[in-house]
Amino acid sequence: NAATENGAYPFFTCSRDIFSIDSFSFDCEAILFAGNNASGDFNVKHYCGKFDAYQRTYVITINEVNQLSYTYLYYQMIKSLRHLKSSSVGAGTKFLKIGMIENLEISIPSLAEQERILGILEPLKENIEQLENSYKTKLKSLDELKKSLLQKAFSGELTKTEGHAA
Repeated sequence: NAATENGAYPFFTCSRDIFSIDSFSFDCEAILFAGNNASGDFNVKHYCGKFDAYQRTYVITINEVNQLSYTYLYYQMIKSLRHLKSSSVGAGTKFLKIGMIENLEISIPSLAEQERILGILEPLKENIEQLENSYKTKLKSLDELKKSLLQKAFSGELTKTEGHAA
């Protein structure tokens, strides 16, 4: 792996995590699509700027930006994940061939309609992210409570002493 800790640029691989690297191969807006994964967990990211990508990460750019929004394409790729996952090949590691992505059919309404759809999807995405963050915080708090209770249980602080409850 070419990733470097504290690298200057994002480094996209087939992982959901984004790593860093000291050089870049791309300076553009793109949809990044994980092309292989042991569990078939293909993920989609949208990025604009300087970055690099691992060999099996597809970098998708739009030739006609006056006809298709990157954000709209991002959501269309997410919508297509189930179909692509079922089409993936490979035994140990699932992967997608370039033709599977090139031949993917997506609906491309007018830019005005794309913007209207995005006006609905973007707030939903923000709400989902807020819920995810809230649940992560709650899970972390529950984990800390569990550790605290286990510590007290093993140290005897939760057992009754003569006439007193701890």
